[in-house]
Amino acid sequence: MIEIIGPTVSPFVVKILAAADYKRLAYTHTEQVSVRELKKYNPDTGKVPIVLFDGEAVYDSTVILRRFDQAQPTPALLSEDANIAAQQRMLEDWSDESLYWHLMAFRWHPKNEHRTIAQNSQFVPAPVRLFAKPLLRRLVGNLAKAQGLGRLPYAMLIAELGHRLDDLVLLLGKQPFFYADRPSVADFAIYGQFATGCTGGVTPDFAEQVSQRTTLVDWRRRVEEAIVQEES
Repeated sequence: MIEIIGPTVSPFVVKILAAADYKRLAYTHTEQVSVRELKKYNPDTGKVPIVLFDGEAVYDSTVILRRFDQAQPTPALLSEDANIAAQQRMLEDWSDESLYWHLMAFRWHPKNEHRTIAQNSQFVPAPVRLFAKPLLRRLVGNLAKAQGLGRLPYAMLIAELGHRLDDLVLLLGKQPFFYADRPSVADFAIYGQFATGCTGGVTPDFAEQVSQRTTLVDWRRRVEEAIVQEES
């Protein structure tokens, strides 16, 4: 039995949900989880996503996707070609460790912070919901500033995201998916960031930058079609 734990406001939760659907894995999804449960299942960081494989807790989205492939080898989430698989893993890592911070800088910029807090307040325990704004800002909001991107002027932040999206267009080229003709860990990692940044109206400028690049819009549609096809 597979249980996926974590809210879909997390790009990493979206990443593994999309991959699980693509692989047609049978699972349950728990959207809300208490801080106590997070610490129980993930004592190292207390972060989502967490996946229980027959009660065994596994965390970190990259490790979770590896376990998905172990649980059900097909369709595989990495190319059989070792060189292509290496590129897919590297792009997954870039998405998780770099593109993520671009999204976080948008989410917690003063222009978008109120929408981010409203979106996340539902996951704050009711007794302390009145203090959601300072609590979320302290626990999450200041991280983008500490990382560096959150300190950039907003216009520069938009320009830098545009450059990175242009890089993705070049990397995708004429392939339907990154480095291959079927989705991989790289596609699901980037899909998670895009789905979080382009839906819900929280970061409209992030969504606008993606929408200006039809190559990426078409790529996202193909990922979603692949998920639906595998589900049907």
